Amino acid sequence: MRRSASVLMVTWDGAGALEPERALLRALIARGHSVRVLAHGSIRETIARDGAGFLEVQGVRPYDSRQPMRAEEEMPFVLEHIWFARGFGSELLGAVDRFRPDFLLVDICLLQALVAARHSGLPTAVLCHFPYYLAVGPFAPLLDSRLEETNTYAAELGVGQFPSHQALFETSPLVLVSSYRAFDPLESFAPSVVHVGPCRSGPEGGGTWQRRRPGRPLVVVGLSTSHQNQVPLLQRLCDALGALEVEALVTTGPAIAPDSLEASDNTTVLSFVPHDDVLPSTDLLITHAGHGTVMAGAAYGVPMLCLPMGRDQPMNAERVAHLGLGSVVEPDASVQEVRRAIAAILASPTIKQRAKRFAASVVGHPGLDHAVGLVEGLSVDR
Repeated sequence: MRRSASVLMVTWDGAGALEPERALLRALIARGHSVRVLAHGSIRETIARDGAGFLEVQGVRPYDSRQPMRAEEEMPFVLEHIWFARGFGSELLGAVDRFRPDFLLVDICLLQALVAARHSGLPTAVLCHFPYYLAVGPFAPLLDSRLEETNTYAAELGVGQFPSHQALFETSPLVLVSSYRAFDPLESFAPSVVHVGPCRSGPEGGGTWQRRRPGRPLVVVGLSTSHQNQVPLLQRLCDALGALEVEALVTTGPAIAPDSLEASDNTTVLSFVPHDDVLPSTDLLITHAGHGTVMAGAAYGVPMLCLPMGRDQPMNAERVAHLGLGSVVEPDASVQEVRRAIAAILASPTIKQRAKRFAASVVGHPGLDHAVGLVEGLSVDR
């Protein structure tokens, strides 16, 4: 019989990147486990709605993904005050002493928290919310340029040294990758790395929406749920869609007010509509190529037009194009360029067929239930 466990999840306000972790914690709670989440105060209410206990991380700079930040400031801030912030490590150890969890779930970006988790001696799952190759490929030089910081902290905690951050990840009992294996171009993986596919447990609820022009192709726009200064791009997309014989649904996310956009009669603008409500009947998904949105489009077999704005999005868009599931245009493309790209995908039976074939190929992919089983396997008697 499965024993109820006490779980500590350590994560951050990663906007859409948080969604697979939230799905996992909700599933663990549904199976009778007690979950506490240590994270930024900006997601306190979100975590409370999920039913988990919340611990606001202290000793780090406050961060709210919904607040605007200049592009040139974002990555330095994230590196200094989140990914390499010792506060996440010390707070993890304090929470372990207070609550005595059975195992830990730690976001892959919280490098010092992973070091602290090693010091705790507790079984730990590393939660990877993007294709794993990004952490050990494109992102690795940036991360390992600061490896000395990680190893200094590791030496202070007496856990030895790591030749790379990849070694820090892969010597954990489990690296849980919430992505499809096909989106990872690596030929082989360490035994601890397991692809479970998108972890989704259904929508929280959202805007009310009904089709108004069912005889036309349906185009859905979904850009970042965090603030990436995307209003000009959203407006250009509205302008491009307004001149096409389509029905369009533009979702702005929590960071952007729908009434900040001007749209034509063929376009509905809402803050949020669940993917499950709209993607089954969608002909084209226009996205910033955030990993969660790309996974949803791929799962439903919807062709994608990617306009990556930064972060991991250019790499995700590249994989979409490589797999033949859509195309990529620059986010500063003109209205005319965007309009041509939309029309080209809608007119392409080849892209539509590839997208449908990919969706069919991942129907049996391990998902949330498998992820929960792997995590439960970490629990040990203490």
